[in-house]
Amino acid sequence: MQTNREYESFSRIGVEPHRSYYIPFDEQDVVKTKFGIEDRASSSRFISLDGEWGIKQYRCVDEVDLAAAPDRRIVVPSCVQMHGFDQIQYLNSRYPFPVTLGHIPNENPCWHYRREVELSKEEGQRYYLNLEGVDSAFYLYVNGTYKGYSQISHATSEFDVTDALLDGKNTLDVVVLKWCVSTYLECQDKFRFSGIFRSVYLLKRPERHITDYRIVTRLVGEDGVLTFFNESGVDIELELGRRHLTVKSGQTGELLVKNVKKWSADAPHLYSLTLRAQGEKIVERVGFREIGIRGKVFYFNGENIKLKGVNRHEFHCKTGATVTLKNIVEDLRLMKELNVNAIRTSHYPNMPQFYQLCDVHGLYVMDEADLETHGACERRGGYDKVLWQEYANMDYFSPGIADRHAALVERDKNRPSVIIWSLGNEASFGTAFFDGARYVRARDASRPIHYEGENYAKKEHYRSDMIDVVSTMYPTIAHMNEKVLENPEETRPFVLCEYTHAMGNSCGDIADYWKVIYANDQCMGAFVWEWADHAVKTRKGLLYGGDFGEIEHDGNFCCDGLLTADRKIKSGALEMKAVYGGKTESAMCEVAIPQLKGSNPTVDIEVDRFSGCLTAILVGGKNVLRAPMRWNVRRYTDNDRALVGKWDNTYRLPHSRAELFCFEKTEDGYRMNGAIVANCIEPLVTFSIGYAVKGDCLKVAMKYKIADHVQNLPRFGFEWELDERYGDFGCIGFGKRESYVDKHVGCDYGYYDSTARDNYDINYIRPQESGSHYATTFVNIKELLCLTADAPFSFSLNPYTTKQLCETCHSFELRRNDSVTLCVDMAMRGVGSHSCGPALDERYEMPREGENVFTFRFL
Repeated sequence: MQTNREYESFSRIGVEPHRSYYIPFDEQDVVKTKFGIEDRASSSRFISLDGEWGIKQYRCVDEVDLAAAPDRRIVVPSCVQMHGFDQIQYLNSRYPFPVTLGHIPNENPCWHYRREVELSKEEGQRYYLNLEGVDSAFYLYVNGTYKGYSQISHATSEFDVTDALLDGKNTLDVVVLKWCVSTYLECQDKFRFSGIFRSVYLLKRPERHITDYRIVTRLVGEDGVLTFFNESGVDIELELGRRHLTVKSGQTGELLVKNVKKWSADAPHLYSLTLRAQGEKIVERVGFREIGIRGKVFYFNGENIKLKGVNRHEFHCKTGATVTLKNIVEDLRLMKELNVNAIRTSHYPNMPQFYQLCDVHGLYVMDEADLETHGACERRGGYDKVLWQEYANMDYFSPGIADRHAALVERDKNRPSVIIWSLGNEASFGTAFFDGARYVRARDASRPIHYEGENYAKKEHYRSDMIDVVSTMYPTIAHMNEKVLENPEETRPFVLCEYTHAMGNSCGDIADYWKVIYANDQCMGAFVWEWADHAVKTRKGLLYGGDFGEIEHDGNFCCDGLLTADRKIKSGALEMKAVYGGKTESAMCEVAIPQLKGSNPTVDIEVDRFSGCLTAILVGGKNVLRAPMRWNVRRYTDNDRALVGKWDNTYRLPHSRAELFCFEKTEDGYRMNGAIVANCIEPLVTFSIGYAVKGDCLKVAMKYKIADHVQNLPRFGFEWELDERYGDFGCIGFGKRESYVDKHVGCDYGYYDSTARDNYDINYIRPQESGSHYATTFVNIKELLCLTADAPFSFSLNPYTTKQLCETCHSFELRRNDSVTLCVDMAMRGVGSHSCGPALDERYEMPREGENVFTFRFL
């Protein structure tokens, strides 16, 4: 197939101008609904081309033979990599090919799609082919006639194909390229999928028809005013309830609604507006709302609201970047249950019907352009923001960026749920943005413009009239205060477009951020990164980067959601739910310790004189330990990933052991002191421990002190392996789910029953620390023991050992044990969100020294 290498420019050839999303109906059609929005399949003017297509893969576009019939079948919409083509690959911030700007690799996989369409072509009608999403670019042929070329993966490409269509059988050929120049602007943190991943359809229209229009609402006292801009070449009749108005071509009209019911996320009231022209009708759902900024404060319907947000990718564990209306509705329902009221469409516009569903369900949307150049800063290895800035200032990119901004605004401009435009994500900021930003401002002054660039933009650029909302991601609270809230030069509303990176056992800092956000009117709110994990579901289990044999990948960094990839709720989501519901503290309270009767067994112990570990606890003569006690100074969470290297390699925690300096037999037990040591380095922790046995009780008195040369440790305590029959327990502490020093606002203090299997969260795609209970004062391992202490402590009872949780890469690889593991921690550091967020606040690190006395009464 011959080309002019259009894929090395930002051209879109033969494509209709960007326009608002709508589906025309015939005047006689009954408009049905599905999932609360119009069912476009009920339009006689809508011809779906979703379904089975032929497909053939080639190494590059030059080898494509359009005369050759595709040799395989594929469902459209879908991602080719999910059907055995090409290579599944997850990358966070790097380009997937050699960075040779101006040149696309010669070996550039492509796919020839073919679909036969039977059509009764009608005279006086025009036919428009719409492709709502193709990654990354494509050529279109209709009955062998070249009709054009398009790009921008997450934008609709519409072609007038009337003249090429026949009455009867028609052949559509779409040649999709894996990469094009747009790939430089679409370097988002996601699995890199290809293909026709959104719906394809034909629209049958009158010769003269509505092409585009703009709806703007404002509030005047208790009334609502709808301003309608007719941007079509025909007059349009409007019907809103009993109100009728004809707006001439190119003119503007207004409709007044007395005592209007306003649209908001809490009360998403919508009015039905019908547009009629030339035998067609279009039904719009209009929400009357007004957005404004006064001083430093963002107002919605005159109120200083807070955006309790999440970042959401379009992703499903079985279908990749292709999602259904049902998938979206499930997400929105879960969001409402978790007190979420806002979504940032990271980092591209979502499928058009997503916004209609947000209108209906009541979600505020920060709508983001399909733009990210993250790979620019890593194009020489390392991470260099100067290289990033170079791309942001290149005239070369300006047309491509401006086209993306136009695509964003034009398609979604009439959706009431869209309340903020975002110019893109992590693309630095510079002169290449200016044309697009000014287009957005000129086209729609009713919504503010957002862009996250506070960390790297020039002041004269970022603090200009192009950006209305100051934004940053993953700041410390000190940074928020210094750079924005206490900065007299910063006079705009402030939002965290990303914060509390929800990877694994995370969101330990969310309450601290919202104490500041709730207290400060300049703070608009914040968007958690991110809504759900990205992982591909297979027979083996959920897989992430590197599991598909790809060379370049970023591991499980794609598993950073509040929910699992198959939409199971993690504890971080429940912490968020509590905070978004207005709760920022959770305190201890008095809880009566249950009085449990036992058989008063005799207890004896055996101790290893080299390590100080219990080797046996003999209860009524029977050893209840399945293995000798282990000192516990390790853990893995995804948020510890920046520290694991130091813990494992510098401090050598996996190879550490106890070395005793003193071992002494006492009247009722043993007393000793020593240190946790590893070869080649000085001691990490010094400790003393004493065991005392009296009747059915074992007392364990412990002290520890972290060495001065050690920056921090994850925990200090010990673990016992017990028979699996001791898996039922009750406790007094923060629960019922896992809790930590910085993550217990979503918990209440009280007595809870559970089991070892329920206590561990198997939904963490990479196994890690889970199931701890903060500020515990009582534990009952049922039918075995009761545990109390002089001071509150943390504990967990799990089906896996700490070593297993540190060293296993996938949950489905965890080996089932015939034992359970009791971890008793004198102290454990918080979980934070440091996988991408700021380092853990010092007050949540484990204390440098401590002491406690634990009492185990055996039953």
